[in-house]
Amino acid sequence: MIKNIIFDLGRVLLEYNPDQYLIDLGYTEEQRQKLLSAVFKTKEWLLLDRGTITEPEAIRIWKQRNPDLKADIEQVMDNWESILTIKTDTLNLVEELAADYQLFVISNFHLKAYHYLKEKHDFFTNFDGIVISAEINSIKPELEIYQYLLATYNLNPAECIFIDDSAQNIAAAEEVGIKAIQFTNAAALRTALNLYLKK
Repeated sequence: MIKNIIFDLGRVLLEYNPDQYLIDLGYTEEQRQKLLSAVFKTKEWLLLDRGTITEPEAIRIWKQRNPDLKADIEQVMDNWESILTIKTDTLNLVEELAADYQLFVISNFHLKAYHYLKEKHDFFTNFDGIVISAEINSIKPELEIYQYLLATYNLNPAECIFIDDSAQNIAAAEEVGIKAIQFTNAAALRTALNLYLKK
């Protein structure tokens, strides 16, 4: 029987679309590709998720690596957290589920962005436990981050289901015994969850 439902944040509960952010800032297709490669698709972005580098350190590295993009990198990083907007259809489902199930979060997330969200939104009150990668220096799909959640909150993996948009992260959860659903949209998630929760 499922007692615990575990959510990812980015692209599940929150919109995360760096390309659209760059479009909104007025960058051309060519400029966007350069900036995506210079910032969002770098190893430093993953190190920010892991919590082993600070944002100022990452920005310094990016500007050293891309001296022609210094001003653009500053502009992009000045308010990038604004792209993290709530997917209201998923949040509605979370609020419904909170009445009957324990809810948790496992997310690859930068510390600064997480603190920004906590100050801006109150939806985290729906969750009984939250594991943020940068706080424990482990990222999905590493098995340690799932095991950390299970151990910290004394959860039986057989009683858990995990929701994430990444196939890799889904496979890792299943490897530690957690059932999992790959997220596409809230309507499909609702249908898939019903199949598990009726058992």
